[in-house]
Formats: sequence, structure tokens, C-alpha cells
Amino acid sequence: MVHSFRVQTTLAAYRVVSNLTGTANMVIYPPNAPSFPVGVTLDTVRDTTGTIPVKGVGERALLFFNDTVTAGQLVGADTSGRGVPYTVAADTTTSLTITSAYIGPLIGPSVAVTGTIAEVLVSPGIAKGTR
Repeated sequence: MVHSFRVQTTLAAYRVVSNLTGTANMVIYPPNAPSFPVGVTLDTVRDTTGTIPVKGVGERALLFFNDTVTAGQLVGADTSGRGVPYTVAADTTTSLTITSAYIGPLIGPSVAVTGTIAEVLVSPGIAKGTR
């Protein structure tokens, strides 16, 4: 299903976005590894007063990649919303703090070149690293 979200800044197509903490129905690029992704943008918006369509959970979405990822591997996002290999971040606390999140698996062919657009299954998840 495609959802419409408000934007705070320019966002590009085919990027992972997460909800802006403290603001309803507004998305941004994930500011850090624990930011829970809500989906992948379908269009580019260049203003701060519009909305952007986002493919959500259970959808197949095209994603712009910034690193090599193997088919079937879980995909994380960098702070520009680009796909990168998912890794569980080191846990530096004894609390239940989330240390990293992913958008879902790469279901298209392996990505070997930065700038490739490939298909992921939007199925976000989280992990708490081990100490």
C-alpha cells in the first residue's frame, strides 16, 4: 500500500524514510542506525510544504543503493536513505535500546555498483546487539 506523508525537507525517490520523532505523519531520512524505517519513497519532493508517496510494509519497492549487497541479504539505510548492507550495531548499554534497524531483504539481483536501483521487500525490523 502506498501512504502519503508530509515532508520537512527535500527527499529523493527510492530512499528509505523514517518517521520524524515528535511530529505526526512526517518523514525524514533515517538520522541514525536505530531509526525505525516506515517505507521507501516513490517520488522526489523539493519543497517543505508538500507530501511524498511512500511504499509501506509488505510492498515491493525500488531502492537506490550506496554499497554492495547480496540478493537475499537484509538491507539497512544510511543517513541519506540509500540502501546499505544491514549490520547489527554494537550494544553499548544494558537497557533495551534498539541498536539498529533494517528496511527488509534485497529480493532483486545482487547489487555490486553504487548507484544501482534494485528491489527490496519492505518488511522493517529491529535488533538489539550483544554485549
